[in-house]
Amino acid sequence: MSPDMTKSKVKPAAIFLAIVALCVVLVIVGFLWITANPSTALRIAFTPGEPFSAISSDAIDYSNDENWAALPTKPSFAKSQPAGVMQAAVIPEADVFFIHPTTYLDRATWNAPLEHEDANNRLENRVLKMQASAFNLAANVYAPRYRQATFGAFFDDGTDGLQALIYAYNDVQAAFDNFIADRHNPDRPFILAGHSQGALHMLPLMKARIAGTPLAEKMIAAYVIGWPVSIEADVDALEGITVCSNASMTGCIVSYQTFGPDGDTDPLKVYFKTTAGLGGLPRADTTMLCTNPVTWQVDGTSYASDHLGAVTTVDDEADIGEPIPQFIGAECREDGFLYLDREPGDAWQAYKLAGENYHVYDYHMFYVNLRQNAMHRTQVWLNAQE
Repeated sequence: MSPDMTKSKVKPAAIFLAIVALCVVLVIVGFLWITANPSTALRIAFTPGEPFSAISSDAIDYSNDENWAALPTKPSFAKSQPAGVMQAAVIPEADVFFIHPTTYLDRATWNAPLEHEDANNRLENRVLKMQASAFNLAANVYAPRYRQATFGAFFDDGTDGLQALIYAYNDVQAAFDNFIADRHNPDRPFILAGHSQGALHMLPLMKARIAGTPLAEKMIAAYVIGWPVSIEADVDALEGITVCSNASMTGCIVSYQTFGPDGDTDPLKVYFKTTAGLGGLPRADTTMLCTNPVTWQVDGTSYASDHLGAVTTVDDEADIGEPIPQFIGAECREDGFLYLDREPGDAWQAYKLAGENYHVYDYHMFYVNLRQNAMHRTQVWLNAQE
């Protein structure tokens, strides 16, 4: 065999192995970089490449039923009930204004077009089913569509993401005004509820439209779930509204954020420490509100034996399954976050975020507790009027 022949046979194999080795190294380096810089990675993956611009200058007409994802008069998964749970035989005597979380993941625009198919599918077949329906035992569900900020807006380090969130909030406020003026019976009490981006919008909405007005006396409770709330900088700035310190209080705020037992909450702590509250005071060195959704006490510990039931994620067209009773224990720690007392298992891993963050499952894990508590607070409010 000549040297030239040997060279021609070995060289392609060597090149191939070198390429494979390089790819492996790049994958490892990339994985380590993403692990060390999750926010940067998310910003690159989900933030639009163009500066913010409003997708429309037109206001949404909330007198049009098509601009609501859920109404008492429309069929939707907001009317769902878990399997094996007795169907409610009474007509709810309250209403709930539910603000949905982020379901728009596209980088094409900073705000979601109302007709975006994927975002609407997540809203209608997942969020209404697994979150908004938790309130249908106590209240008729009203859930507006709005031009939500895209997921990447939360990782933007400039002003574009903020502008997108303000644009979305203006829709939410317009929807609430229509709810109060034209859809909600003013003699009936109401619940305010939301999750994630929806919970974020709840805070300025309470400041602008409820605190210090007669509506504060009609508000049964505000379930501000999946977003940090400062007791001193946020709640104390809301006249006539306070913290829910037990299961029976009304006119008050509930809030929690769910993590595994070894959860990494540092990214949210940075947000909390570097932003101002509703009253303009910095949130740094204030107390983050943590309501235990089993005991309904602030900064409390709960045990699996007292847990009423969790519901797992189901296929888009499927009904809610039978609740899992005595599901898990949890405690509010000193940093203001809710920590589970164990890892919940395989059924809860698909949408778990980095750092053992069970944000997507905030409602799922405590679904029956939320359902029963909303009904109980509503009954307490109604009894107080007699």
